[in-house]
Order: sequence, then C-alpha cells, then structure tokens
Amino acid sequence: MLVRLFGSNFRSIKEPFELSLLAADLTRKEDCNRGTIAVPISGMAEPLHLLRTLGIYGPNASGKSSLLVAANALRWLARESSPRSKPDGRIAPYEPFLLDDKTKNAPTELGCDVVFKKSLLRYEIKLTSKVIQAELLTLIDKDGEHRLIERNASGEVKGHLIAESEANRLYVSEMQPNVAVLSKLAQHGPRKGKSSVVPYYNAILNATHHEDYHDAALEMIKLGDSSADDKFADDLQYREWIMHHIIQKADIGIAGVRTRRESFKVPASIRESLMKSGFPGKIPDTRVVVEFLHAGVKSGAINFSEESAGTKKLYNIASQWWAMANREITLFADELSASLHPRLLDRLVRAVNDPPSEKMRSQLIFATHDTGLLESQDGLPPALRRDQVYFTKKSAQGATEVYSLTEFKEDARGVHNIRKRYLSGLYGALPSVEKLSL
Repeated sequence: MLVRLFGSNFRSIKEPFELSLLAADLTRKEDCNRGTIAVPISGMAEPLHLLRTLGIYGPNASGKSSLLVAANALRWLARESSPRSKPDGRIAPYEPFLLDDKTKNAPTELGCDVVFKKSLLRYEIKLTSKVIQAELLTLIDKDGEHRLIERNASGEVKGHLIAESEANRLYVSEMQPNVAVLSKLAQHGPRKGKSSVVPYYNAILNATHHEDYHDAALEMIKLGDSSADDKFADDLQYREWIMHHIIQKADIGIAGVRTRRESFKVPASIRESLMKSGFPGKIPDTRVVVEFLHAGVKSGAINFSEESAGTKKLYNIASQWWAMANREITLFADELSASLHPRLLDRLVRAVNDPPSEKMRSQLIFATHDTGLLESQDGLPPALRRDQVYFTKKSAQGATEVYSLTEFKEDARGVHNIRKRYLSGLYGALPSVEKLSL
C-alpha cells in the first residue's frame, strides 16, 4: 500500500510535490468511518489510516497526468532499468521541467513510502539523462531507519543488503550508471533469504501500478500485454467475476460472452515503433477475440471492435478492478472517466472506497474532470472524502502546483457543497474560459 508519492523537477512539476495517502482527522460523521484502511505499524500505538482512493482535479494540461506518470517512472526504474537500459543509453523516465534554464538539465528526484509488513519502506532516486546520482532504499521500523541500499554520486553502493551478501556485493561492484541498484538486484541477486531485495522490490511494484485509459487505446485489446486477455479466455472463474461484477452490472444489455484466438499480424509501422521503444519480449502473432452476446428481439454476438466506447472501456478496466478486489495494489489510473457515464464512474469509485469487506486493501489514484464525485448521490455522501481530493494548476511560469482540498478550512456542517464551491472558483484549479468564443 502507498503512503505517499513525492518528487521534484519532473515533466510539468518544477517544485517539490507530495501526494499523501494519510487520512486526515475529519469531523463529519459521514466521512470519519469510510474510505480508509487501518494498517498496524510496529511501535505505533494506533494504526496508520490510509486512504483507499484519491481523485486529482484541474484544468487540461495542468499536470494531473504528470503526477500519475511519476509513479510509473519509479516503477520503470525499479523494474525495467536493468533489463532494458543499454550502456550509455538515456534513462527513459528522465523528463525534467523544460521551461526554466535552471531545471531543464537538472536532476529529477522521485520517491515513495509504502507499507512493508508492519513497517514502512522508502525508495528515493535522483537521476539525470544518463546517470543515477543517488538511490536510497530505507526500512523504517520501531528500531529506527535501516539503509538497505545506499548509492552516492560517485557510484559507490553500500547498505545492509550489500554488506550482508557476497552475491549482492558482486552484482553492484560494476554498476551501469543508468541502471537502478534495486532493479539489478531484483533481476540477478538472491531470490530468497534476508539478503534478497525481492520482497522490498515487490512492495514498491505493488504500490505503483499505472494504466492509461485514453480513448485511442480502446479500439483494440492491449497489444503485447495480453495476460489479462489470456486470463479472460482461459480462466472461467476470472471471466465470470468480470462479467458478474463489472460488465453485466453496468446494465448494457450483455447476456454473455464467448472468446476465441486468431492469428494477428502486427502492422509493420507499429512493429517498428514497438521495437524502437524497447518493447519487452516477443511481439505476439495471435490475439484473443472477445464477442459479447447481447440480449434483444434477435439476440446475437457483437465483435469487440464494434462495441461502444463505454463497453470497451469497461472491459479494459475490468482486469484492474479484479486485481484490486483480489490482491493488494495501488492503481494510478489516467483518463479513468473517459467514455463512462458519471453515474457508472461514481459506482466504480465507490466500489473501491466502500468495499464489502475490510479484507480488500487496495488503493485507487486517478485524474478526472467529473465533479459529480464531489457531491452526494442517491442519499449517499460524496464518493470522495475531502482528504481524497487534490488539485493541480499551472503557475504564471508554466509549472504545476499541487495542493489538497484539506488545505482549505471548512466548517463541519453536513452540507455536501464541495462541487459547487469548486466550480465557483473557491479552490482554484479551474480552466480560464471567459475569452473563449467563435
């Protein structure tokens, strides 16, 4: 589970930012007992209360996606930098703020705090286009802070995991400057035992899942990452969960589904683009074809390519909602609300924020323009608590500013007027449209 994501000088974000999943001490009765996960931490008298969801609002191009991509950049550095970085190659996630001469070649800094068993784990990394200048993996428990990995600007690597393992020392003795130590040890170091980095590595990966749900991606089932499609075709229990909990519950007239596999030739232009981007593994030559069975006067199957954008979107998000229900992950979702009715989006968010069981311990962080999540519906409080709302806006210098709704003092009356207050401009983070005309 994610406790916080932080960093600076990344994409449109110039100054230090922080997304905190720590729940605020809210006084409204309808807020104080929902939307949080109680996490016991060794040495703490009270459990840590972490938010289940967090929504990010702001104008177009204000930096909402940059916050989500920051998590994906951390994930890439931890998972992909060792197998995919070429000697002297550019570090793919290095995207500094370009509108200032002082920052456009300066280091990017990214980091996260995550839950590890009954302790906290912090991962921090500082990088330029071709060099990782610093990297820290720190375990924080009742006995204090323990540096598991410590890499300095000279490239020297120290820390408990290195000192206690001859194998780890061997692997870090010759480090490529553009490869993260965490990634290299997870790929090549000990798989088990006290000197293994794998448990810490998995905790960071589980807290940084990222999905981009732009409409352009809805026209075809994901290429190359067909694990969800294969699972849908081969795993009856999984397929029935998707149909029962997501697809059919959306009331879109679907009575059933059938799947088949067919040969699939990737167009040469797409294949070339994938290879240039460092596509991992073999490009597939078959794909799963999904056909939903629609009820009507004349029932029949409709090919996935002919389904509505909303139905495609539901299918494409379903695997992540299954993962959140059955595993313990943090999902960063971009363009989640695209092609979904506001009422359906509201229920999808509530499914995560108000799960049927406390055993469900996943988190959802998403960017949206849907202000309906900020007001009550059907006699229920807003889908999002006040501390689950963040805003982004651009400064006069073109840099993203990130702030939380909790920074605004509110009274404790049970009046759900967050949407009205936001749209009135009280919180800022609104597009300037006054001069827009034909």
